[in-house]
Amino acid sequence: MFTDFKRSSGGSRTRRYSLALGTVLAGLGTSAAAWASTCVTVDEQRDGLAAEERQAAQTLFEEALAEEKVAVARDGCTETWSIYHVRLGNSVTVVVQSPRGARRERVRKLEDLPGIYSQMVRSILTGKEITSDGDAIDRRNVTETQAQASKRRVSAEAIWYAKLGYGATSASDFQSGPQFGFGRRWELDRIGIDFSFLNFQLYQQTGDFEGLSVGWIELGADYFFDPYANNTPYLGAGLSFGSHGIPSKDANGYVDEYEGSGLGAKVTLGYELFRASSIRLLLELDARLPFYRVTRETYNDALMTYEDDHDYAPTFGLSLGIGWGRASR
Repeated sequence: MFTDFKRSSGGSRTRRYSLALGTVLAGLGTSAAAWASTCVTVDEQRDGLAAEERQAAQTLFEEALAEEKVAVARDGCTETWSIYHVRLGNSVTVVVQSPRGARRERVRKLEDLPGIYSQMVRSILTGKEITSDGDAIDRRNVTETQAQASKRRVSAEAIWYAKLGYGATSASDFQSGPQFGFGRRWELDRIGIDFSFLNFQLYQQTGDFEGLSVGWIELGADYFFDPYANNTPYLGAGLSFGSHGIPSKDANGYVDEYEGSGLGAKVTLGYELFRASSIRLLLELDARLPFYRVTRETYNDALMTYEDDHDYAPTFGLSLGIGWGRASR
């Protein structure tokens, strides 16, 4: 009987300890949740919205924070984000200030506020600016200002270009001559898609053109180091489909050609000027690196047979281009 009493007493103490521990942990959890909560306020001294619009704006901004897994509350917070709106005509400029950073963006109408809130919250939380090719924009929060009317995409600038320069190949002991080509480029702020065609590299000897290399079609992407600058360097890379006919002299002094065609890689280091205008100036240093070797058929007098001679034919060039198209957004 005494033993049963001890067991019963011990069990009661265990339950009491468990209940007390649970209460402490729950309190700690509640305190941690309150400590991590974020409040949103509207700066009424600067805000240009009507009273009912302010309430809706605050709620929508809180929802944008909640979408990014930020705990939101109305009081007892340790972090406060402040927003206000400046109206000019139909457009609204949104200003967000927070302990993690500040952002300012403009939309064309009030209905775009949820989308721009989402972008601004993501931009502040990640520390990255809002750009047309960045992570802050997705298919759900593109604003009309960005998409231009009803298209649910960010609009890209498009330009045609033509370029002229001088190039060379290391095949057949080194051949060189003028080069020219054409293309079309679609540009976002930091990224561009490039479609180039009819890129000719001529080889000149003793005043005559005796051979050429052609990039028939070239597809690539460009990375602009300063996405907003009027003038910026860029780096491009892509694939090229082309062919070669490179002049060469055999052991007997007869002029023949190294020939071949296929895919290759293209790498470009460039500098683009006047990006904010409808005309562009392009300065490019490019290299085309084929995935194949060119072949020349030669006659072996000693064996009285034809033999294949192979060589690698990368081409390098420096060119100046002119682009024209729609002006920057």
